[in-house]
Amino acid sequence: ESHKDPAWLADILREQAVTTLHFVPSMLAIFLEEPRCRDLKPARVFCSGEELPAALRDLFHQRLPHTELHNLYGPTEAAVDVSYWPASKTDASQPVPIGFPVWNTALYVLDELLRPVPPGIAGHLYLAGRQLARGYLGRPDLTEERFVPNPFDAASPRMYATGDLARWRDDGAVVFLGRSDHQIKLRGQRLELGEIEAVIAHAPGVARVAVIARQDRPGDTRLVAYAVAHDASAADTHALLAHAEKLLPDYMVPSAVVWLDELPVTSNGKLDRKALPAPALSTQASRTADTPTERYIADLFQDVLQLERQPGADDDFFELGGHSLLAAKMAARIRQNRQPAFSLGAIFEHATVSRLAAYVDDASATNPDGSSANGFGSVVTLKAGDKDKNALFCIHPAGGISWCYGTLARAMEPGRTVYGLQAPGLHPHLREGTNTLDSMAQAYVDTLLQLQEHGPYHLAGWSVGGIIAQAMAAELQRRGLQVGVLAMLDAYPSDCWRDQPEPPPESVYKALLHIAGHDPEQLPDVPLTRDGVIGFLRATGHPLGELPDAMLEGVFHVVGHNNRLVRRHRHARYDGPALYFRAALDHIGENLSPQQWEPYVGALEVHHIPSLHAHLTGPEATARIAPVLNGRLGRSDASCALPAETHP
Repeated sequence: ESHKDPAWLADILREQAVTTLHFVPSMLAIFLEEPRCRDLKPARVFCSGEELPAALRDLFHQRLPHTELHNLYGPTEAAVDVSYWPASKTDASQPVPIGFPVWNTALYVLDELLRPVPPGIAGHLYLAGRQLARGYLGRPDLTEERFVPNPFDAASPRMYATGDLARWRDDGAVVFLGRSDHQIKLRGQRLELGEIEAVIAHAPGVARVAVIARQDRPGDTRLVAYAVAHDASAADTHALLAHAEKLLPDYMVPSAVVWLDELPVTSNGKLDRKALPAPALSTQASRTADTPTERYIADLFQDVLQLERQPGADDDFFELGGHSLLAAKMAARIRQNRQPAFSLGAIFEHATVSRLAAYVDDASATNPDGSSANGFGSVVTLKAGDKDKNALFCIHPAGGISWCYGTLARAMEPGRTVYGLQAPGLHPHLREGTNTLDSMAQAYVDTLLQLQEHGPYHLAGWSVGGIIAQAMAAELQRRGLQVGVLAMLDAYPSDCWRDQPEPPPESVYKALLHIAGHDPEQLPDVPLTRDGVIGFLRATGHPLGELPDAMLEGVFHVVGHNNRLVRRHRHARYDGPALYFRAALDHIGENLSPQQWEPYVGALEVHHIPSLHAHLTGPEATARIAPVLNGRLGRSDASCALPAETHP
């Protein structure tokens, strides 16, 4: 067991004049904290077996400034390391790459159909070359599954499917992105723990960190960060979480932080996850729920979310671990006990204890005829922020509902309000009277001006919402009002659809599946009929499936109406810039390109997101979109030097 003692290691290295060391990163981190290692001067250190964090690379060069550091990668099925990266003093890569293939070895990054992907796009990592094993002893089934034919090199007829995700850099180096067969799925959202660790590793006072998903209560999985501080006085949970919240979307921020003297390791020096202690989870309430209805809603939050303590008045259902299935459970409880007509949409619109309680109490939270809007009104507040920060207005896609932007809204920087603009035709009492997309854009701009008196005005739209957002930007420009950021998420101009034949009836049901985050092509067993799609949504627990029939009819109506308006629309030019997020894994073989917007915008900045169109507002795509969008929004607000605008 002495090899796990960093003091013993330092002594034996010094006594034997060892010049070359090979560490697992977890053990290297412990070794670098040992004072006796400071005067060692080995020639080189190799790291492999785990991902090498950039923070550990930087600490290494502080503690051992005269030693080379090399990052290696290689699974057991190859003998043994198949790639290398010189993690030198001057290397500033974030994350640290696994690098370039070694001699007689090939690395491939491929999509689901074994096609090479371009730099910057995530894919599956395959290995080929002389170093591959012949297979698994006594397991021909597993050998056939993981060692597959190599279509790229006849001299190396087999490839090994590593199960790892990776991407190429422009310089030809490979970046490891985590496991494809061991990704964490939390509250319906898929994420990589290594991405979270990479961010928290740079939080104030943090020397080392490990993030895991724990299920200490049945059905209640939470992210927990285990951190080691540079010294005891630097263990600041508030600072760590504030750092994480600034750089990560909300679903990737840990629910709890546990400070340890050291991260436990196994006999081979890897992180011992089983030895990590369970955290004491609690809510962080800003104030106590005061009114009877607030206490009732807080009790429901606590019961449905299985919290140890009652949440506070300003705690958010989704930030406490809620998701669509639990929201449906909440809605059912409120319907049973308080409001028979209560709809799931109200929880998406009023996600905090205080806001939901006020909604339940407020008899005026209804449509003009007295029927409740229940999240189907023309505006939903997806995130409440500060009045002194310009809001982000998200425009509904084809189905008219803006709930799909909830994940993106919670990933926006603190203090920024996010509104969702919804189609009036969703509600049977508010059928729209707009017969052109231009008149729709004008009506939405009128709504926008009622919500925010001064510009700049920030707009974002996914799919059809992007087409409407561009029309709104042109309308704001026509009125002499300032547009801040125009963000379009995989939206293509009306020109692309105008000459296509009128879509068949089942296109409405395909659109509903897209709105629900599903690719219809990947659901061959789901009948493209009203009952088939609704049955699928209800069976899978999607919030759209929880809607009453009258509301679903509104969605079907809006999809068909918007499809017709898009085909008839003629774009006015908006002279400002557009920020475009393309679904890079979709539209293969289709004549669709972001550059088709160039006649209608002043400038086009395109970001390629490794996502399908249907998943572009989901958590994985949001993790890539939100940092870019947050940066553009902040810079736009900071650079706004025009005098405050007024409007009639």
